[in-house]
Amino acid sequence: MKIVEPNTAVQALEDGMTVAFPGACAEPRQFYAAFSSQVERFSRLTVCSGLSLGAYGFLDRGLGEHFHYLTWQAAPRLRKLFRENDRRKLSFVPLRLSDLTRVVRRDGAIPVDAVVVQTTPPLPDGTVSLGISVGPNRHLVEQARLVIAEFNSNMPVTGGDSRIPLERIDVALESDLPLAVYDTGQPEARDEAIIEHVLSLVPQRACVQLGIGAVPDRVLARLADIDGVDLYSGMLSEGLVRFLENVRHRPRVLTGELAGSAALYAYCDGHALVDMQGMDVTHGPRELARLERFVSINSAVEIDLQGQSNGETLGSTQISGVGGSLDYIEAAAQSPGGVSIIAMPSTTADGKRSKIVPSLAPGSVVTTPRYCVDCVITEFGIARLRGRSLWDRAEALIGIAHPDFRDELADSLR
Repeated sequence: MKIVEPNTAVQALEDGMTVAFPGACAEPRQFYAAFSSQVERFSRLTVCSGLSLGAYGFLDRGLGEHFHYLTWQAAPRLRKLFRENDRRKLSFVPLRLSDLTRVVRRDGAIPVDAVVVQTTPPLPDGTVSLGISVGPNRHLVEQARLVIAEFNSNMPVTGGDSRIPLERIDVALESDLPLAVYDTGQPEARDEAIIEHVLSLVPQRACVQLGIGAVPDRVLARLADIDGVDLYSGMLSEGLVRFLENVRHRPRVLTGELAGSAALYAYCDGHALVDMQGMDVTHGPRELARLERFVSINSAVEIDLQGQSNGETLGSTQISGVGGSLDYIEAAAQSPGGVSIIAMPSTTADGKRSKIVPSLAPGSVVTTPRYCVDCVITEFGIARLRGRSLWDRAEALIGIAHPDFRDELADSLR
């Protein structure tokens, strides 16, 4: 392993490679700045990654001319690119996260040559910790023939399977820049009712998975009020601190990513209960289905009256991805006592459009098929769809739609 200057680290990449950049909050800003400053040395590089909660600094210069970006997850920063629909710049791969280890690999459909990760500085035992982002990174480090690490002095040392040996790293650079943070935002008044409905479906001794956003984060904080709850989630956010400080038993807390404030990262530094694991553990439906009372809590952009859920697009514009939602929904369906929940407000933020619709918008996609959807929640209640006829589903969904749109939805049935 060599510790080099940022520009030298970028020079380790060969043109024509496929290189994986980290997602979530493990944004190697020092490396990204160097990458953008000398992007002209590439003409056919492919960069791939999942959801980044940072600023996507590597997109500052050269996209479509010096490198191509391939992703299986979208974010607000990418919406303009998706609207442009320029195949020289951007490609999207529909990909369930449980399939990532089979698809993104040396001999897979997306053959990864190199990976960039952000880690702690070297530890006394000859390893580094992947800290807040283990998720896909452990797998990518195993697959890539070139591993570049940004040693960040602010990265916490986390427990579980977060360590990689120093000898696996080929090139490293050093950074003391703050880690990327994720703000779930403030819940709206209607969110409080949604949260209460969600909590009413979580049984004692449940094993809970949560998506990201204001509602899941507030649910996470409140789960300490339910006896015996464990956490088993692809990502956990700021509410984890309140959960761990108020829980009355010794819970199992397993996750692949931490996304929140610097205070959250400091709290999890060396925390004995925070078990960081790779995506093969956090998103394996068969293994998850063996957990009793597995509860999956996610959201959607819109749901039609048959129960089909779109969690990825606004019309034809990609704004998210399949992610792990279907993995978790399938696991909950097979889990003894399990339940899957799609929780969302009844309308868009401006109140002008219902999120329960007669049919999905033109160009949109089905993220969760109708036969997989279990419970749907809005601020107006809970619609239980599993095992119900199409007529009964539609009536249940109309019953939790915003009152301003119920007549219109009922007319659509006729």
